[in-house]
Amino acid sequence: MRVGWIGLGAMGRPMALAAARAGHIVRGYARRPAELADVEDAGIPVTDHLLGTAADAEVTCVTLFSEAQVREVVIDGGLLAALPAGSILVLHSTVSPDFAQDVARMRDDVAVLDAGFSGGPAEAASGHLTLMVGGDAQALERSRPVLASYCDHIAHLGPVGAGMTLKVINNLMFAANIAIARDALRLVDRKGLELGAAVETLGRGSAGSTALRLLGRGGQPEATLDAIRHYLEKDVAIARDGARGMPLGVLDAATLEFAK
Repeated sequence: MRVGWIGLGAMGRPMALAAARAGHIVRGYARRPAELADVEDAGIPVTDHLLGTAADAEVTCVTLFSEAQVREVVIDGGLLAALPAGSILVLHSTVSPDFAQDVARMRDDVAVLDAGFSGGPAEAASGHLTLMVGGDAQALERSRPVLASYCDHIAHLGPVGAGMTLKVINNLMFAANIAIARDALRLVDRKGLELGAAVETLGRGSAGSTALRLLGRGGQPEATLDAIRHYLEKDVAIARDGARGMPLGVLDAATLEFAK
């Protein structure tokens, strides 16, 4: 399939490369194409001409950092208006469900899928991301050959907005888990236990989690958390806003430090 890729950062890059390896014709957009020589070398032409990137794309994937960036490019920058009729816009960026629905209402002749993912660059490169999708089922099936190049579990959860609803719940749970794991590892340190042995052993038992493995990697839990804090703050803000006064229980207390 002909694929336009908007955003070739830490996640977009391995996802686009996986799609190209699967045989899709991928064209990328970046504000500084010269910094993406490795992507060009892999056969993906990269340009700073936004509208040209998706001019004839059957599927256009967006992997930008924030909702503000997605709005700037997709709406204000004219990407949505420039997409071919009958094509599919896949919003991989974490945005609010309301925003995804707003985008979908702007064009009746372009199918919008809100498709949040779970996993990191390694999972994207190996094709093992988990995808949470909202939108038209037929559009999902049409785009599945592209999505399956970097995802091995694709869940269709309902209409537009459903994918991001579960994605922000996932992110809220992860933020709570990582705060709990960080505090547990502080206790490990205060008790004088060796960090590596403690992380490995906890990970084999009922306390094991993705958050624990992430914090234990590299032996500096506090530094690791600080490095991803801006992601957590962004995602927790979206989740809390979406809750709209619904009681979050323990999730509220566990993620309070990430609430801005």
